[in-house]
Amino acid sequence: MKKYYAIVFFAFIWLFPAIVVGQKGKSNLTEQQRMEFDKRFFSGMKEKMIKNYEDATSEFKMAILIDPNNANVHFQLASVLLPQKKNDEALHEAACAFALDPSNEWYSKLLIELYKKDKQFDAGVSVCKLAYKTTKNAHYLYELSGLYVLLGKTSKAIQALDELEKSAGINEELSRQKEDLYLAKNDIKGAIKEIKKLSDTYPNQLQYKGLLADLYMRSKQIIKGLEIYKNIQQKDSLNGFAAFSLADFYQQTRDTNLYFQQLCIGMKSSLQPKIKLQVLSEIIPSNDFGYTHRDKCKQLVSLFEITNPSEPEPYLLKGDMALQDRKFEEARNQYQLSVSKLAALLTFEQILFCDQQIQDYELMKSDAAKMMENFPDAPSAYLYHSMACRQLKEYDLAFQSAKEGVNYAADEEILIQMLQNLGDMAYYAKQFNVSDSAFEAVIALNPNSSLALNNYAYFLSLRNMDLDKAESMSKRSIEIDPYNASNLDTYGWILYQKGKFKEAQIQIQKSLDVAPNNAEVLQHLGDVLIKLGDRVKAIENWKKALLLGGDADALNFRIENSINGH
Repeated sequence: MKKYYAIVFFAFIWLFPAIVVGQKGKSNLTEQQRMEFDKRFFSGMKEKMIKNYEDATSEFKMAILIDPNNANVHFQLASVLLPQKKNDEALHEAACAFALDPSNEWYSKLLIELYKKDKQFDAGVSVCKLAYKTTKNAHYLYELSGLYVLLGKTSKAIQALDELEKSAGINEELSRQKEDLYLAKNDIKGAIKEIKKLSDTYPNQLQYKGLLADLYMRSKQIIKGLEIYKNIQQKDSLNGFAAFSLADFYQQTRDTNLYFQQLCIGMKSSLQPKIKLQVLSEIIPSNDFGYTHRDKCKQLVSLFEITNPSEPEPYLLKGDMALQDRKFEEARNQYQLSVSKLAALLTFEQILFCDQQIQDYELMKSDAAKMMENFPDAPSAYLYHSMACRQLKEYDLAFQSAKEGVNYAADEEILIQMLQNLGDMAYYAKQFNVSDSAFEAVIALNPNSSLALNNYAYFLSLRNMDLDKAESMSKRSIEIDPYNASNLDTYGWILYQKGKFKEAQIQIQKSLDVAPNNAEVLQHLGDVLIKLGDRVKAIENWKKALLLGGDADALNFRIENSINGH
């Protein structure tokens, strides 16, 4: 794991005690001056505590006029200037405080942080050096190393850590930081030397030997690296890090038998499940094992499951693999096992996707409700719930879910999606004003939303309202997406509503040319043909629509009426 050199800014600096600490500067104040100073100082502290920073600033400045050699008052003034965004003044006051008392950690840390924010890294280095010389606090060596990194002086950064190691001793944190620095300057030998020192100091820590082996492999010293990995496995036959490192080597040398063997060891190891998941996520989409690849992946996932039966990751992978094979029920079952171990948002979404594919809307409604319980601010839960309710013809419930989901849209893209859904669901719930408003909002956010333009136009046409506006929006949707069957059908249906039956036939036929087995569009074509006097072809299209699962009541009514000559 890479280390980061910038220290955390001490946010609690604002709570620095109000008591005046010992000062290094000389103050020859009269008793009256001392009393006036204390009055101003403590008044400033009081204003600071209630966040009256301007008044605090005035009081501290008056105190400085009385005693300019008091380090603490300079420090306190800096602390109230910062929230007023007077950074240059704050930096000056912090520098005064440090100059008067370089042994005070609060002063030095504030000054270093301000120099870093102002990108005065060289000045920060000088403060670190003086503060360390004064206090011998190891923190300043860490900070010094980080500043040298920011200055691009990697060798000096390493020297600072070497100095720290003299007092702190050899340890993983320092060695890994130095390893990263050596690698940053392309000094692989330096990195190897550093990790070898760590490994020699702690010979029983196999992970350090693994780090050393990784570096040998990286530097093309293959024999040395392999020797260490094999030594690790002799001492710990199920060492996962060594196994996956060896697997990587055998993959590159195309020795698929040893590659698979080491992967099996890694899956049986005690490594964190997330590491195994990462390895398998890279292997499964590949074709490393040729025609046996799928079977090999299933074996690896099974080993993962056997070793980690109480973790969610194996079942997540099994679900993904079943989904790739379009085995939606099996995928759903595996995802359910995964969320039973750990409720994860993305896994719930996969479950709902499977529900949608198998068209089990009762199940989809139930699963969406569970997702809403676990993730009440996830808009996708409300989206799926409303879609399921619509399919179940529970239109009021669909509308309520869609409306609530809008509240949780985290960005504009999701907001557009949720408003689009609200427009649809509000229409079916006969909340026409809400539906129209939702579509208007979508189009205002994205004037080129073909979906919103089409659906809004279609719903207006079904209500036989604002047909000119509907026609205009429908034409625009076709300009944006000219080969979309739904867009073409909508335009044709609007023309039908306007009595332009010949033109309507052309557009609806275009829609069927793109998607010939759409029951709703076939019904529309039949409706147009009956207006054009072609009863035989109208009945033929209605019957096709019936076979494809169209609205049986509406279609049978049309067919019977036409046969009876009505």
